Parts: sequence; structure tokens; C-alpha cells
Amino acid sequence: MDDIAKEFSISKKTLYQKYSHKENLICDVLDFMSKEGLDEVDRIRQEYKCPIESLLVSGARMDEITCKEKNIFDIQLLKYYPDIFHSHQISISVRIIKILKEDYETGVEIGYFRRGISIDLYIKFLITLFFSAEISPLFTEEKNKKKLSVAMKLLYLDAIVTDEGKQRLNELKEKYQYSNI
Repeated sequence: MDDIAKEFSISKKTLYQKYSHKENLICDVLDFMSKEGLDEVDRIRQEYKCPIESLLVSGARMDEITCKEKNIFDIQLLKYYPDIFHSHQISISVRIIKILKEDYETGVEIGYFRRGISIDLYIKFLITLFFSAEISPLFTEEKNKKKLSVAMKLLYLDAIVTDEGKQRLNELKEKYQYSNI
């Protein structure tokens, strides 16, 4: 709290008038960051009507924002504030699930995604991959977090695309230089 007050050039007393507990501040910061990121995803979805491209582009933008020091932040959050960490995961997952389900339905309509699959389960797999890779000791040596994130999205897309969708996915992998992933 001392560092935060100093950074904003306010007294610690002023900070505590707004936030009686640092947990409240952490929740507000997480909510702000999530809203900002997911609003960017919504903006990108409006710009890119292809759900495959939308996922790749919005994912790349989110990676730029989150891949810097996120791993350390997530580990500390989980260690010191596990209830906040899990609550935040659930909160953000609700909005991500809604976005991915809408994109799935669009993809089915245009023939890029397969019908009759357990999309709810596939989406939960993807979200779990995103969250768990950040705190997993298996990925601490992974130097390129963006490449790891792209690999997770491609795994998800490969599981749900039709032949036509696979062709479009391959075109986009070339366009965004993801061919070597």
C-alpha cells in the first residue's frame, strides 16, 4: 500500500479511505484489467468478422498486454490471495465463455466450425489451458509466452474446424506467421 500511495502521489491514509483492505484494491485492479482487455476483444470481434481470425488477432493483442510479467503476478496472487485468484478466474471465464460460444455459432453458420461437438467442454479446456499454463511449473522454462498462447489457440481451433475452416486457419497461420507453431 505504501508503494501504491507513493506511485499515485497520495497519502496512505487517502488510499485507505477508498480501500479499507488491500484485497478490495486487488479486486478492483483485476476487474479493471479484465474489463479493459475484454472490451478490446469485443472491438476486435467487430472489426474481424471471421471467428478464426478474431480469436487469433484478439489473442495476439491480449498476449501483448498480459505476457510481460503475468506469470510472476499470477503465482503471487495464487500464493497470497487464492480466493481472489479463483474468484477472478471464474468471473473472467464467464465472459470468455460467452464470447467463444458466440464465435463458435458464427463459425458453424459460415461452415468453419463443426456442428454437434461438445463446445462447452472444448471452451473449458481452452480456458483451463490459459489459466494453468501461467502457474504450471512445466512452462516456467518456456521463454516465448506468446508462442505458447498461440499454440493453445491453434490446438483449440484444430479440434473444432471443418475442412473449410482448416483451409482458412492455414491461410491465417501463413498471414500471421504462425506456420512454425
